[in-house]
Order: sequence, then C-alpha cells, then structure tokens
Amino acid sequence: MINSIRPLNYLALLCLLGLANCSLTPVNVYTPQAPAANWIEPLPSNQAHAGKLGDLRNWWQQFNDPLLLQLIEAAQKVSPDIETANARVVAAQAALNVSNARLLPSVNGEASASRNKNSLLFPAGTVANIGAKASWELDVFGKNKADTQQKQAQLSGTNALWHEARVIVAAQTATLYINYRLCENLSLVSKQNAASTLETARLTKLSVNAGFLADDRGNQALATAAEATSQHKKQLLQCTLLVKSLVALSAMAEAELQAALAKPHALTPMPAGIEVTAIPANLLQQRPDVLNAERNVAAASFEITVNEAQRYPRLSLAGNIGLGYDSTTRSFAFGGRTPQSTGMTWSIGPVAVSLPIFDAGVRAANLVAAKAQYAAAKTSYESVARNAVREVEEALAQLNSNSERVNDVNQSAAGYRLSLAATKLRYQNDLANLFELEEARRANLQAQTNVYVLNNERALAWVALYRAMGGGWNLALNSPLLIFDHTLKHTAPDNLETKQPVR
Repeated sequence: MINSIRPLNYLALLCLLGLANCSLTPVNVYTPQAPAANWIEPLPSNQAHAGKLGDLRNWWQQFNDPLLLQLIEAAQKVSPDIETANARVVAAQAALNVSNARLLPSVNGEASASRNKNSLLFPAGTVANIGAKASWELDVFGKNKADTQQKQAQLSGTNALWHEARVIVAAQTATLYINYRLCENLSLVSKQNAASTLETARLTKLSVNAGFLADDRGNQALATAAEATSQHKKQLLQCTLLVKSLVALSAMAEAELQAALAKPHALTPMPAGIEVTAIPANLLQQRPDVLNAERNVAAASFEITVNEAQRYPRLSLAGNIGLGYDSTTRSFAFGGRTPQSTGMTWSIGPVAVSLPIFDAGVRAANLVAAKAQYAAAKTSYESVARNAVREVEEALAQLNSNSERVNDVNQSAAGYRLSLAATKLRYQNDLANLFELEEARRANLQAQTNVYVLNNERALAWVALYRAMGGGWNLALNSPLLIFDHTLKHTAPDNLETKQPVR
C-alpha cells in the first residue's frame, strides 16, 4: 500500500517548511564597556626583565627551578578544582550535542515479524516488516538555534574557567613554594639572632655578677634571649606548616618533598619577568574569567530568544518508510493462494501545529526573568572587566614599589654589613666590646631580613601579574560569539515588547 499526498498538500507542506527560515533576531548588539586606554601604573622596566607577554605559557620555566615545575605539575594533576572544571566542560559539551541534535530529525528503526495461520484450508504464513520512522520539530522561530548558540556560549565559558583553574592552582603552588623559601631564609636569620641574644645574655650575666651592671639589666637580657629563641621556634613551625600545605596541594610524600626541598636550600626563585605591552582592552581578550563573563552575557541573550520563541506556534513533522513481506497473500480471483509478496510503504505527516493560547502568563514571566538575568550578566561582565584591570594595576604598582625600594634596601644591607665588619675589627683591636659586636650583628641580620622579604614580595608580585594577565591563555583558541543587547525597558509582563519573526 502506497500512501500519496495531493498536490495541494504538497504546496501547504512547502509553505510550512519555508517558515523554518524565520527566526527571532535580537535588535541591538551589546558592546562591552571599554576599559581605560592606557595603564595608569608605569610598566615594568624592560632593561631588567627580558620576558614578553607572548611567553606566558612558558613563564614558569623562567624561574629556572625544576622543583617548582614539578610541584605545579603535580598539583594540577590532583586538583579537585581542575577536575570539577573539567567535568563542567564535559557536561557543557554534552549539552551542546543534545541541543545540536534538536536541529535535526530524529530517526528510529523498527522491525517486526509474525507467524500465523488463519484457516484450516491454507498453510501457515509469515508477515515481516522493517522500516524507519522520523520526527522533526521545525525550528520556525529560531528557538532551537538560539538554544544551540546558548549552549555554545556556555561551553566556551566553561573551557575558559578550566584554564583559569589551572592558572589559579599554579599560582597557589608557586606562592606556597616562594613563601617556603622565604621561611628558610628567615629561619637562618632567626637562628643567628637567637644565638646573638644568648651571647649577649651570657655577657650581661657576667657583668652583673662582677658588679658592673644592675640585676635588671641581666633579667632584661635573659628575657630578650628567650623571646628570640621563641621566635626561632615559631619560624621553624611556620616552615613545617608550609611543607604540609605543599604536600596537601601536590600529593607528594612528605619525606620525598623534604628531600627535594633540601637540595636548593634557601634560594628564592625569581623569574625573568613579563614585558607588559598590551593595552587594557587587549587584556580583556586573554583573561579567562573575563571571557566566561562575556559568554554568560551571550548565553543570557540567547535565552531571551528562546523564551520569546516559546510564545509562538510550534511546528512538527513526522514520516515513515518501510518494507513489508507477506507469504499469506491470497488471490480470490483465481481461487487459490498467490506466491509471497514484498512491497514498500511510506508516508509524510502529519504536520502538527501547537499554538499557545492560555498559560496564565507563564511564558511572559519567563521572558521577564530572562531579560533580568541578561541585565545582571551584563553588569557582572563589566564588573569582572574592571576587576581584571585593577588586578593588573595592583601587580604593576607592587612591582614598581619593589623596584624603587631595591636600591634602598640593598644599600642599607651593605651599610650594616660594613658596620659589622668594622665592629669586628675594632673588637679584635680591643676598641669595642662584645656588647657592641652583638648589637652590630643583630642590626646586620635585620637588614638581611629586609632583603629576603623584599625579594619575596617581588617574586610574589610577578606571580600576581602572571595570574592577572590570564596565565598565557589565548583567545584565538576560542571562537568569539556575538553578544546581543536585550535591554530590559519594561518590567511588567503586559508591557513587554514582542519582536516579530524576521525572514
């Protein structure tokens, strides 16, 4: 049996299919608010730092510290934040695949077979059928297409967040490692300072016993020595806690990590630096969090189109085609049973239209909510963009401040070092006593501490700038999406502007 469709029905069907080219296109295109044209803070000096912005992907190698690279790689492998971000990427990709599938017909294959006997006069026969059924919701007003674009925007944003998670873990690991190296240096200083105060307390006690000093001076010296010893023990505890934090972050065995940390002992890693030449507008193209916020705006924009399309009719089309086999076909004209027969059947239809008539304002309310979400996403994007510029400015300010203080701190350390050497020479020639020598020693230790702290601040400022610049992420790897400006002009459902479909 062959189903046929009249020419008039063909014409109606073609007209309905032509509506599939209609879509709801947003009127305005959203233009992100541009940041400042130039950086406020001076850029790092290129004379001292030869690194370039394009080398951010290989930036950690500039520390020339294999253990740091090993820790970062280990931390990224076991980070739950990175794994969660990766799971979100997989889920977003799956959602995009589902949305893409809605744009195409769905086809199901079917097969059946039966064996029967309907009369005592004729032998048993077999009936078999095999075919395919298809159904297709025509995307007349662009709902499914907008939903696909929304899922694509969300996938692009989650991809960016995956990279941001890796950058954050790397920065956290580097910060802990750099702070541990500072802790090592401060432990050495505190140990020497405790030894110096103990020597001063011993000399003071001898002077008190000899009657040259009052008892309160001896008690004060002992108290100072005890305080210095306590500070040294506290510093050692801080180093131990940093090691345990690195163990938790990298999942390395503590004994293995302790052995690795002991090899390049008390060396503060310092990168070659980053040459910041990109203007703030270009910065927004390489910050993964900024791209994610931008794609959230795009997704919210497409969500508006989806909700607008829900207010219009839905058109669906079905069809099937099959091949049948029947060995029980009879011909009563010849008074007997004919040979087995095979035939093909097909049909197109029905063409079904679903027209929303009354839903108590649900669709209108959903449209209002979508527009509100869009306005919130747009505000959030602009806030994230401003924050990105702020973080770079802060890192630049920190680097510039450190650069201005380097000469002063080094000059101070050199002066106290010369003063200690001169005091030692005077002591050897009986022109200074041990009290003066230990006092000069402690002043020199404090100057060394200032140098170690400043070097630590400089290294951490470079890490902060690396993170603020997006960690080497490249926008070219992600195709940009249009962001449409759905400005919410009315909040009441009855006053919502309805955009007409555009062919």
